[in-house]
Amino acid sequence: MQRTAPRRIAAQSRALSGNAPSAAPLVVQRAVGGRRLSTGLSSPAPSPVSPPGASWSRPAVQTSPRRGIEARATYRGKVTGTGMKFGIVVGRFNDLVTKLLLEGALEDFERHGLSREDVDVVWVPGSFELPVVAKSMAKSGAYDAVVAIGVVVRGATTHYDAVVSGATSGVLGASTDSGVPVIFGVLTCDTMEQALDRAGGKVGNKGGEAAATAIETASVLKQLRAEGKAAGPF
Repeated sequence: MQRTAPRRIAAQSRALSGNAPSAAPLVVQRAVGGRRLSTGLSSPAPSPVSPPGASWSRPAVQTSPRRGIEARATYRGKVTGTGMKFGIVVGRFNDLVTKLLLEGALEDFERHGLSREDVDVVWVPGSFELPVVAKSMAKSGAYDAVVAIGVVVRGATTHYDAVVSGATSGVLGASTDSGVPVIFGVLTCDTMEQALDRAGGKVGNKGGEAAATAIETASVLKQLRAEGKAAGPF
């Protein structure tokens, strides 16, 4: 019995290494003291072997074509202001710059099909006074949009922060309360040089950009209101 045990163990080891002809799992047993004890190990199932020269490729996965989301309707503001009326409120403080911004706005309105008779200009003391006048103009029903132009330059006190905060929130409130676009064309700069750069200097003219924004916003609102898809002003 003790002589045959090593042969049995060797044969079963060959089965584990894949040299045995049978592919069925085998349980390795040892002969100890005339008894057979199972080790609890079983041989793994053999993996398929491709023939020489065969190439393997991943099976193709069937996918359905993706469909993009299509909007029921798309609206875009036009870049022509023909037939519309606009108002501009300008702060007189820092008028060295605000005059340049105003000129840029008027030129842009003309470039987009309006004459200067279609644009009213109102001067106020400074940027802090822009919201109340702009809101009153917007609520009058005489304008399709209003542009608020001003310049605030940082100084040595916190006055700058108060004026900027009041002008920003005030212009926004004038627009949302009236339902008429009131466009923020106020420069808030650290230096006068920065302001001049944005009033026709190397950064362009923000007054002209505000005018273009007014035309496009007023145009898209007219389209929506014509189809009953936007609330009316006031």
